[in-house]
Amino acid sequence: MNKKKEDIIKLDDTDVNILKIINEDVRTSYRQISRSLDVSVGTVHNRIDKMVKSGVIKKFSPVINHRKLGFVLTTIIGVRVKGGKLKNWEDKTSFNKNVVGIYDVTGEYDAFLIAKFKNTDELNAFIKELLKVPIIERTYTQTVLDVVKEDMGSSNIL
Repeated sequence: MNKKKEDIIKLDDTDVNILKIINEDVRTSYRQISRSLDVSVGTVHNRIDKMVKSGVIKKFSPVINHRKLGFVLTTIIGVRVKGGKLKNWEDKTSFNKNVVGIYDVTGEYDAFLIAKFKNTDELNAFIKELLKVPIIERTYTQTVLDVVKEDMGSSNIL
């Protein structure tokens, strides 16, 4: 039975405001958050703990500037996989250091990868390795010319 409605978590204004503050800087102390929102430190702690346990907050991590680390090439790669094998392939591919996102999609391709590379040689090697996998029928690669917005962990939608 599908429990999608039960999986949706309702947040009140305090929860949303806490998320906005820690989204801006995850290092903000509970004391600073409590002062900003005029609530107790215990309330901040309990709310964040509840959002972690419920899965609203998946993890606390830095936002990395890949360009500063030499990963100057961003690609979007469409992949068509032979029937019934998509999940197995995704599980293996998700561990590749260059892959920062995998999305199941509708349409001509089964999945799209977002991947970062230091140069075209790395991209070339990656695509050739992909195409060696027997269940991969076809790929379609686009190179990103300019990143206009890239904020995957953002709570800006709140």
